[in-house]
Amino acid sequence: MTRQVSFTLALACAAIISCLPGTALAQEASGRRTVWDGVYTQEQASRGQAQYMQTCAACHGTDLRGGSVVPSLVEESFAFLYGGMTAGELFSRIQRLMPSDRPNSLSSQSYRDIVAFILQSNKFPAGEKELDAGLDALRQIFITTKQPEAEAQLAQAQPVDRFVTVNGLRIHYLDWGARDKQPLIMLHGIGRVAHTFDHIATHFNKNYQVMAVDMRGHGESGWDPQGAYLVEDYVKDIEGMAQQLQLRNIVIWGNSTGGRVAQVFAGLHPDLTAAVISEDVGPERPREIAEGLTNRIKQEDEKGWASEDELFAQLKAANSRTSDDVLRAYAHYGSRPRTDGRVIWKRDPKIGNGFVPTELWRFVSQIQSPIIYILGGRSTIVPAETQEELRKTLPQVQITTMPGLGHYPSEENPKDFLAIVDRFLAEAKAGR
Repeated sequence: MTRQVSFTLALACAAIISCLPGTALAQEASGRRTVWDGVYTQEQASRGQAQYMQTCAACHGTDLRGGSVVPSLVEESFAFLYGGMTAGELFSRIQRLMPSDRPNSLSSQSYRDIVAFILQSNKFPAGEKELDAGLDALRQIFITTKQPEAEAQLAQAQPVDRFVTVNGLRIHYLDWGARDKQPLIMLHGIGRVAHTFDHIATHFNKNYQVMAVDMRGHGESGWDPQGAYLVEDYVKDIEGMAQQLQLRNIVIWGNSTGGRVAQVFAGLHPDLTAAVISEDVGPERPREIAEGLTNRIKQEDEKGWASEDELFAQLKAANSRTSDDVLRAYAHYGSRPRTDGRVIWKRDPKIGNGFVPTELWRFVSQIQSPIIYILGGRSTIVPAETQEELRKTLPQVQITTMPGLGHYPSEENPKDFLAIVDRFLAEAKAGR
């Protein structure tokens, strides 16, 4: 960057800051539209990211954090520079100043896309419609860096459906609010869906930004056309999600296959991971379990059930220790009608491709954060010899067995399970 360009940018930044105190837009206005209302789409933000990387990243950095001369476009700097303004003012200033070597040289659509990417990078939620094309309409969208209280309370009471597009797939997750808190990502097992965490998500959403994910091939998330459902494929999706949503200091929790994904993610990204909770799954998947699940998926998809009630009845018979509310949520959100009217699971039949007897020790050995394995006493998935090897490999590991429970302790005895998790997370925070 030349001295002249640097000087020009510095003056521009000073001009932006100097105009803030006098703006009437800093005042709260009841009922107005804000950037918390889903004013851009995920697709638009993805276009904006590509355009930004091509034309703006050289000055502002690939992470939007700027440098010694140019300001950061995220977090505290963004709040200071643009809090109380409108999306229209943000658009106009970006158009006038960027790219630094040829301002106002991009199309109006490109600048709107870049605005969408900046909003996404500051954790404002995506919606179903793109940013308005008219400047007057953009000036009606206010930038409030704190989520409105009413919306925050609503988000804590029930989840909001969100989507991110990563690795060519649209990934669905449930956002339980509290976006200013530490992120807690919940990953389900094969065949289950994000809503199977509903009964425990509300326990955490006042202290954490809880996000329960429909993993690829499940629920409302997209199906991979090549049938790519190995652990590494799921991990890549969580990596993409963390990057797009700018997540750091993550508590990652998974049950069954979700726990395998959590372990690999933590091993690959110790810099992003604050703690790991693995529910009844370790670094190994026994061959007989992998083969049994593959056969069961095929049989269930071929036969199906006459109704959602029949599916619930079968779940209840097989999971007598699990509450009706949990099983009904599983039956309702995890199923879909087949063309002949019968009910089948809402999943890609190819998810069985991921049932291979792989071991994950090379990733687990790299985990640096606190980690706990919470096991069911009646489950055989993490045998005593594996537990002993975990203790040798990870000095910080905790292993807790809940007597009398099976493969999903959080569903069978949520009260005691949550007490274990609360204690673990408190210790993890205290040890930081």
